[in-house]
This record gives sequence, structure tokens and C-alpha cells, in this order.
Amino acid sequence: MILKKIILNNIGPYEGKNIFDLHTDDRLNTVLIGGKNGSGKTTFLNSVRLALYGPLAYKKKTVTPDYLKKIKSLMNANAMKQQNGSLKEYENEFYIQIDFTIIESFQRINVSIIRSWTIGPNIKENVSVIKEGVEVSEVEKDQFFSHLRTTFPPSLLELCFFDGEEISHLTDEDNLSQYLKVLSSKIFNLDLFQNLEQDMYAYLDQSSTSKEQTRLEQEEKEYEEALNQSIRDLQEVRGQIENTESEITVSKQRYNKVKNDFSLHGGIAYEERTRLQEKINEIEVNRKHINEKIKEFIANELPFFIAFPQLYKLVVQLKNEEEFHVSNILKNKIDKLPVNQIMGELGVQSTNNTEEKLKESLVTHLAKTEEVNIIHNASKTEAQQVYNLLSQTSINRLNVIVSLIQENQKLLSDVQSNKKKLKDNEESPEFADMIQSMEEYTRSISELEERLNSLKNQENELRNEIEIVNKKFEKIKQQLYKIRKTKSSFDESQKIIQISQRFQQHQLRNKIKDIEYFSSKMFKELIRKKEFIHHILIDPKTFQLSILDHNSERIDKDILSAGEKELLALSIIWGTIMSSKKELPLILDTLLGRLDNEHKHSIVTNLLPKFGVQNIVLSTDSEIDANLYKDLKYTIANVYTLNYDSSNRKTEIERHFFNLENEKVTK
Repeated sequence: MILKKIILNNIGPYEGKNIFDLHTDDRLNTVLIGGKNGSGKTTFLNSVRLALYGPLAYKKKTVTPDYLKKIKSLMNANAMKQQNGSLKEYENEFYIQIDFTIIESFQRINVSIIRSWTIGPNIKENVSVIKEGVEVSEVEKDQFFSHLRTTFPPSLLELCFFDGEEISHLTDEDNLSQYLKVLSSKIFNLDLFQNLEQDMYAYLDQSSTSKEQTRLEQEEKEYEEALNQSIRDLQEVRGQIENTESEITVSKQRYNKVKNDFSLHGGIAYEERTRLQEKINEIEVNRKHINEKIKEFIANELPFFIAFPQLYKLVVQLKNEEEFHVSNILKNKIDKLPVNQIMGELGVQSTNNTEEKLKESLVTHLAKTEEVNIIHNASKTEAQQVYNLLSQTSINRLNVIVSLIQENQKLLSDVQSNKKKLKDNEESPEFADMIQSMEEYTRSISELEERLNSLKNQENELRNEIEIVNKKFEKIKQQLYKIRKTKSSFDESQKIIQISQRFQQHQLRNKIKDIEYFSSKMFKELIRKKEFIHHILIDPKTFQLSILDHNSERIDKDILSAGEKELLALSIIWGTIMSSKKELPLILDTLLGRLDNEHKHSIVTNLLPKFGVQNIVLSTDSEIDANLYKDLKYTIANVYTLNYDSSNRKTEIERHFFNLENEKVTK
């Protein structure tokens, strides 16, 4: 969007018809408007907002009494007095007209919006939209404003308005990062995707809350708490396992020290003891494995051996049911056989009696005719599991367990025998203390290992418990998901949100690189310290800024002066606008008020000529002096000064900048 002209007719301090020519081009891209405080600069800014967006300029969706009250306060006081004297004569005296160009359907078109108000018992607003000199219909007008709010929303227009206070506010790093985040969202049209996501989330939340949903949500909360508690218990057990393993390591180290001392003094007697001890340890390990197998058998298989008759009956019943189902299928197939055709193909004379006898014979030989009481009605997979269980519950399996028990008894006898040999070998008093220490350490290690095994079993139990609870938790979440899935497009909405988020991330990463390049380039041109910086980095997630020197080391931004921070903020804004490649009218109000002369000169000569395709600069006489005006005038397309006449309570527009060029404007 490029502004071409704005006409204020009896608006604020502007009495009568007042025209601002805002035409600019690539070389003369600046319109300079001077004025002291209270001369009408704020009215000019508000008029731009109001002309384009009407009620939206005041955050109102439609024309409301409150909106019309604000409009009434904006009307010129002198013209209002005339209205009271002759209503009909001045019926359409209050209006704002804004002319601009936009790209529509890949073509640049000229558009005028005329927003006028009539005075009567109630204020009425009328809006006209003129495209290429032709006023559009009401339907086309609604379509135009809808398109305008999408392509150039009020929030983006606000980001094109800059004043000295705002720029000073942006010198704070957090404020600048937040501003850059918002500006990037608007200027790269990412806010359209964000609005879409908000609508999608709102859509996904539109589900009715039933008693079933309330119950499931309560269960979901309970299972989540139970799951979190089990996870905390598991973490505690893991900590105990680590401590126990550490104690085992320490005990083994101490045992090995005593063992080495015993070896030095024990000679052959110790070698024999070591061999016996290793044999005992080996037997204990074997016994431990055997005991585990026996325990596993008792826990998992013994109940089926005890209930073997019932298991066998179950298998017989399942087979009978299966045979009964197959027989029924065969009966149905036999009943539907074309017997007459078959007998004819065989050359056999067919009668109704012979056909029936043939079917009965086939049923007798192929199908089971006895009735079976259906009890289980198991599936083929379930029946096969029972058959496998019966085949495993055999006498051979019992013989294996009996042999394990016998082997365990034999190993126990061997352990006792070897321990007796060790005891006999301990009669030598000089080794008694060492042997006692080693036995204590061995006993301690054994107890610790048992404790470790117990903790590991506890860990496995907790893992299983977590798995079971998590399955229930996930099941409830799925049920809630189905309840909340009120429309078939639920999944598609989720996918759209994910794609939108990935697209935004991808776009931001690419655009941030452009912003870094352009911002770095401009900041180096504006700042007086040459070779001070090499590059500006921007985090695409947090939008935090980092300044790198020529050694790629970060520069502390706190060392920058207030003026340099302001130049940094302006460079970032310029870099963002350049990256967007959008035509934006930029309105700069008292931009240079806080800067020193050198930085002012740098902005006027380096930044403003490149800042945008159209810069509207609002300034006081103290902000831009004669010398600065000389630097600026080579980029000025039009210049105005607003003089407020206190006696007549109106603003006069003059075609100069505080008499630096004395040419009156024609009204």
C-alpha cells in the first residue's frame, strides 16, 4: 500500500478542506510535516487510521454509540457551530478521504475511501469506496474491506507508526525482541497462520461434556497420578540399586585386600581353600538357577497340573464345539448341493427320494449329528492356546522338574561337604582372623547381592506396573479422544496445525537470515564506530539479538549508548521491512528527538533514503534544524508546516518547513 493523498474536511483543528499530497517516488520518498505540539499531528495520524478502518481504528467491530461519540469529539468546533445555524447547508461537511494504491489480482490499482458523517439527531456514517474512478457496490465494498483487513490489517498499520518514545522503548532488549517477533508475524503474514491455528484449537475444543466424559476425565487424572507415583518409586529404587552396587564394589575391594594378604601368608593351604570356595560358589550359582526354574514352574505351571482333569475336559469341550461348528457348515453346504445335477452328470436316475437319501448319507458320513452344548464359543486362536497349554502340561515336564529338585538336593549335599572341608582347614589359628574377615565380607557381599536382586525384582515389578497403568491411561485417553472427536475433520485439523507450525518455523528461519543481513548492513552504516561490529545474530525462536565483532565474539550490548541502541532498533526495523519486500507507508513522529547531531545526520543521509518506499516524517522545529533540513531535502517529495491559530482555533497548512522554504499551500 502506498498513500497518495489525504483530505481532512472539518476534522479536528482542520477547518474546511485541507489536502495533504503524499505522492513519493523511488528517489523522493519522504514527506516532511512540521508542527509544534498541539498543531494537529496526532489528528493527522488518527485520520489515517480512521479513514482506512473506521470502527476498527478504535477496536470496535461495528459502528457503536461509543464509536460515534468519539467521531463527534473529532469534528471541527467551528464547523459544528455553523451546522447548528443551517443543518441542510452543511449536511456533508465532515469527511476524511484517503487515496492510495494497492496490488489486487497482480495489478496496481488506485483506490479512494471517503468516510463522511452527517449531523442530525444522531450522527450517521457513510463510506464510499472508489476503484479506478468508479464507485463499487455494497457487496464489492464489503469484499474490499475484508481483503484490506487481511492483506493490510490494522495491527500491521500500527507497526508502521513510529515515534521517538516508542523507538526509545525498543532500546530495551526484551522489548525489541518482542517487537521483532510481532512485526515478523505481521509483515510476513504469519499471523494468518496463527489465527488459523487459534480457530482450529477453538474448533477442537467444541465438544459436549457428558457424564461419561466427566467420569473418564476423573479416571484419567487418577491414573496419571498413579503413573507419576510409580515413576517416582522407580526412580527411588534405581537410586537404591546404585547405592547397593557401590557397596558391593567396596566390599569386594576389601575382600580382595584380605585375600591377597592371606595368599601371601597362606601358601598351599590357601590355594586349596580358594579352590573349594570357588567350587562352593559355582554350586551355589547352579542351585540359584535351579531354584529360580522351580519357583517359576510353581508360579506359572503347577496350577494347571493340579487342575489337569478340568483342563482336559476343557480341551474335549473345545474340540466338540469346533467339530459341531464345522458340522453345521457342512450340513448347510450339503443341503445346498445341486444333487439332481450331480446325479445327472454321473448318469444316475434321480428322484426326490434318492436325492434326500444321498444328502442324509453325506451328512451321516461327513458331519457330526449329535447336539453339543456350546459353552465357550472360543475363537480359533483362543482354542489353539488351550491346546498348546494341554500339550505342555505333560508327564515329561513333571519329570524335568523332579530331576531339577533331585539335582538341587545333590548340589546341596556337595556344598555341605565342601564347607566341612573348609571348616577343617580353618583350625590353624594364624589364619582364623583372615578367614573370618573373608567370610564376613563374603557374607556381606552375598547379602548385598540378594538385596540387589530383590531391588532389581522390585524394579521389574514397578516397570510392569507402570506399563499396565500406562496402558489403562492410554486407553482412557483414547476413549476421551473419541468423545471429543465431534467431527470427522478432527484429525485433519490436527495435521493442519502441525503443518502450519512447521511452515512458520521454516519461513521464519529463512526470513531471519535476511533480517540479519540487512540489519547488520544498515547498523554498520549508521554507527559512528567503524569496524565495531561484523554481524547481528537473531535467535529464530526467542528473537534475542546478539552482536558479533570481527572475531565472531559477542559484544555486550550494555556498552552501547542510548543513541546507538536506538540506531540498532531502527536497523532491525529496516532490515525486517527490506526482508518482507512489502510496500509500506512508514510514519515517523519525532524520530530524531533523543539523538545527537551526528546520529541524526547518519539517519537522515543513510537510513531515511532507504527506509521505505514512502516515509512520512512528523517533526518539531527543535528536532530538525536548518543544517539537518539541507541534508534531508534531497529526498523530500512534499513538505508542510502545521500552524495552529489559537484565536480562530484552527490549523493552517503551509508549504514550507518552519519558513526554511516560504511557499504557502493553496487550499
